[in-house]
Amino acid sequence: MQLALAARDFVHAIERYRTDSTREHASMGEREVVALGHLYVHGSLTASELAAELSITSASATELVDRIERAGYADRGQHPTDRRKRLVILTERGKRIVAAIYRDLGKHLNAVYEALSPEEQRGVDTFLTTASAALNHRTHHTDPPPPIPPNGGAEPATAPVL
Repeated sequence: MQLALAARDFVHAIERYRTDSTREHASMGEREVVALGHLYVHGSLTASELAAELSITSASATELVDRIERAGYADRGQHPTDRRKRLVILTERGKRIVAAIYRDLGKHLNAVYEALSPEEQRGVDTFLTTASAALNHRTHHTDPPPPIPPNGGAEPATAPVL
């Protein structure tokens, strides 16, 4: 339980940081920032795909897309293979905002990460990758996570790209 509570504190610290950083760079709510982050990482998505990523209803996703489109952070575009579907596409403005928010967060996280020994970095890398895969498998029914190598991974760690 202690690990779960520590993870909760870490997630909330990131959310608070992201909210504060958002206020510095743009005027939008937390849900909008998270949506833009998904679009930044995954590329263009349909509103229903975005709804699934955010665990919200299709109607809520449509309203959210309307807001980020009005603000100039995203546009709706034609789906390349299905003329019935529309994609939500980040604008250059949206990309710049998301990059700025996560670049700031990355600087702070990398400072902590770089202070760790290479062995500690490998442990962090292995834990975060494996824990994320296990949780994603449980919540999104993805393939099960790969087994952890006995040595925890032999390659030297590199700072995460954020």
